[in-house]
Amino acid sequence: MGEYSRLQRGFECVVLVVFGVLAVWGCSRLSLSFYLLFLAALLAWLATDFASGLIHWTFDTWGSPRTPFFGPWFIRAFREHHADPRAMTRHDFVETNGSSALAGLPLLLVGVSLAPGFAQAFVVFLALGGLVANQCHKWAHLRNSDRSPVVRLLQRAGLTLSPEIHRRHHARPHATHYCTASGWLNWALERTGFFRGLEIFIAAAVRAAPRGDEIA
Repeated sequence: MGEYSRLQRGFECVVLVVFGVLAVWGCSRLSLSFYLLFLAALLAWLATDFASGLIHWTFDTWGSPRTPFFGPWFIRAFREHHADPRAMTRHDFVETNGSSALAGLPLLLVGVSLAPGFAQAFVVFLALGGLVANQCHKWAHLRNSDRSPVVRLLQRAGLTLSPEIHRRHHARPHATHYCTASGWLNWALERTGFFRGLEIFIAAAVRAAPRGDEIA
């Protein structure tokens, strides 16, 4: 499995700083009423949950930690997570969120370049949601005694992923309940067989077996 190098950490620190500056700039340009801002944030959080599931499914299912670029930067963490689910609880803020900031940076650049309005607010909130999705994932793996009262409140209210919901993902072959932001969409995606259908389609199209390089 690829290692988390000092070069990668240094790059992610820079990315997080750039992301933070752009996020402040984007939020300073929000110009909607409270109700429209709330709606934009709610829709963005729903979209974040779906995106977190799609990304989680992708890196759990295809490629390996040795895949060029995507392997060390993204897949490594997902496959390590199956072998040692609590490993991410030992990661600091940079290692937990650096790759999320890198993935969300192009979206945030779009958000800050849009004219103020609903679309701009939605895109900025979506980028911010993408940044914190992995943090919500990490919180779901913390022991109850290690979670702050605020985190426990958010989980009990269903605003962020709960340990009980996420535990279902960690039953082998790790092929269910992929959404890690709020977990709101897990039920619907499982009931409709969304990811199973996508796997069948892609496997047939590229002649590749899903989950062919699972870390035991």
